[in-house]
Amino acid sequence: MKKLSLLLVCLIGLFWVNNSFSQGYTPPSTVLGISLDGILATNDAHGSDIALPSTIAGTYGMVWGRGFTLNAKFGLGIRKNHRIALGASYKKMVHDGSGEIPIFNFSPTEPYTNYTIYTGSAGYEYGFNPRCKNKQFVGFAFTGNYITQNNTIPGFVFDPAFRVGFQISSGYEWTLDKAQSTGIYVGVVYNLANIIGTTNGVGTLNDGSGQPGPNYWRRIGTLSINLGFNFYTGVKPYRAK
Repeated sequence: MKKLSLLLVCLIGLFWVNNSFSQGYTPPSTVLGISLDGILATNDAHGSDIALPSTIAGTYGMVWGRGFTLNAKFGLGIRKNHRIALGASYKKMVHDGSGEIPIFNFSPTEPYTNYTIYTGSAGYEYGFNPRCKNKQFVGFAFTGNYITQNNTIPGFVFDPAFRVGFQISSGYEWTLDKAQSTGIYVGVVYNLANIIGTTNGVGTLNDGSGQPGPNYWRRIGTLSINLGFNFYTGVKPYRAK
């Protein structure tokens, strides 16, 4: 009985020591990510009916799109909860109104709309549980958006345009290896692309509230679902008490 009691005491002691001095990891100083994006046009960008010119229908004839995003996030302070977040993304929005498969319309039939949006972003992000295997984040950023088109419908044709916008984002991350140096993530990003720089006139987006155009601010919004891969740098092991 004494030997059994002594064995139990030893096992409890080893369990306590193992949990009191278990292996932990510091939060990453930098997060580098790349994602594949599925995109839905929102606000006045969304327009499934492309039979009418945009100046009449009031939309830009976008529906679904695809693209990719590159991210770089730099942690601040000791806990790295606060981050400076930089990003660059490519969006291709193609719609022909013929019941195409969402996102995967590579060969549209005429008439169709075909937009390309290049976006750069800079902003702030807050990371929850940055040193854990499962992490969450929310953020916001200012965006610069270069919008071009290759549309085959006269009412949707305009010159390349640059607009300044704003985006909000949120996501969930899972680390893959024991050292927490790599991971995958799923995120949601909403970008309102044309807050500053709206213009009306021949050959423009006609997104301002004046004449010519539909007489109101036409908002170009996109909602993206991002599936990505992360590299975490600056992660170091330590003994957590």
